[in-house]
Amino acid sequence: MFEVPAPDFSLDATLASGQTFRWTQHEGWWYGFIGGSVLKVRQELERLLVESSGPSITPDRIRRYFALDVDLSDILRQIDVDMQIHHAILTHRGLRVLRQEPWEVLASFICASFNNIKRIEGMIGALCQGYGPPVSLNGFRGFGFPDAEAIAGLPERRLRSLGLGYRAPYLRATARLVADGKLPFDQLRRVEYGVTKAALLRCDGVGDKVADCVALFGFEQYEAFPVDV
Repeated sequence: MFEVPAPDFSLDATLASGQTFRWTQHEGWWYGFIGGSVLKVRQELERLLVESSGPSITPDRIRRYFALDVDLSDILRQIDVDMQIHHAILTHRGLRVLRQEPWEVLASFICASFNNIKRIEGMIGALCQGYGPPVSLNGFRGFGFPDAEAIAGLPERRLRSLGLGYRAPYLRATARLVADGKLPFDQLRRVEYGVTKAALLRCDGVGDKVADCVALFGFEQYEAFPVDV
């Protein structure tokens, strides 16, 4: 177990905000996944206590994932321009935009379209349990997120059986794009926001809101502004 300084941060607000669907709370700890590792994380004032199943999870990796290197005060000062935003800042102070794995974000938000968080979590949980690698930590057992190649090779009926419904062919088609190297994730972080969004909009099942969610949460395109119905 190790500690990470976490000033001006709310673990609860961040993980319960709907930008990720693979974290659960149990006995004061959050359990979730970063890459192929399972973690347990707890906040005590301005520090995080972290334990993980894999050596790739370091303090630097945690700081990056939770965007603890970002000057949140400066961002909030710039956007605090009216009473609505001011109220949101007061209510959700410490909420940060996670830096997540692009493929997991893209697949998750295809599942998220016209859906609620409980059902999204159920779909993604079933997908991971069926086709993701098993991982465990201190008695907690879970499954990593299946890679694009694993999803691309599945028949549509298998995905539908997991509760994806009409999203099943969209997810499989997008998985094939990723598996074939036609959606270059590394480049989409480095190009302009409009280029990233245009590439994402070419994926089946991805509209404006999903593209903006994926650009923001998966590619660090902070110009993206998801608008829900």
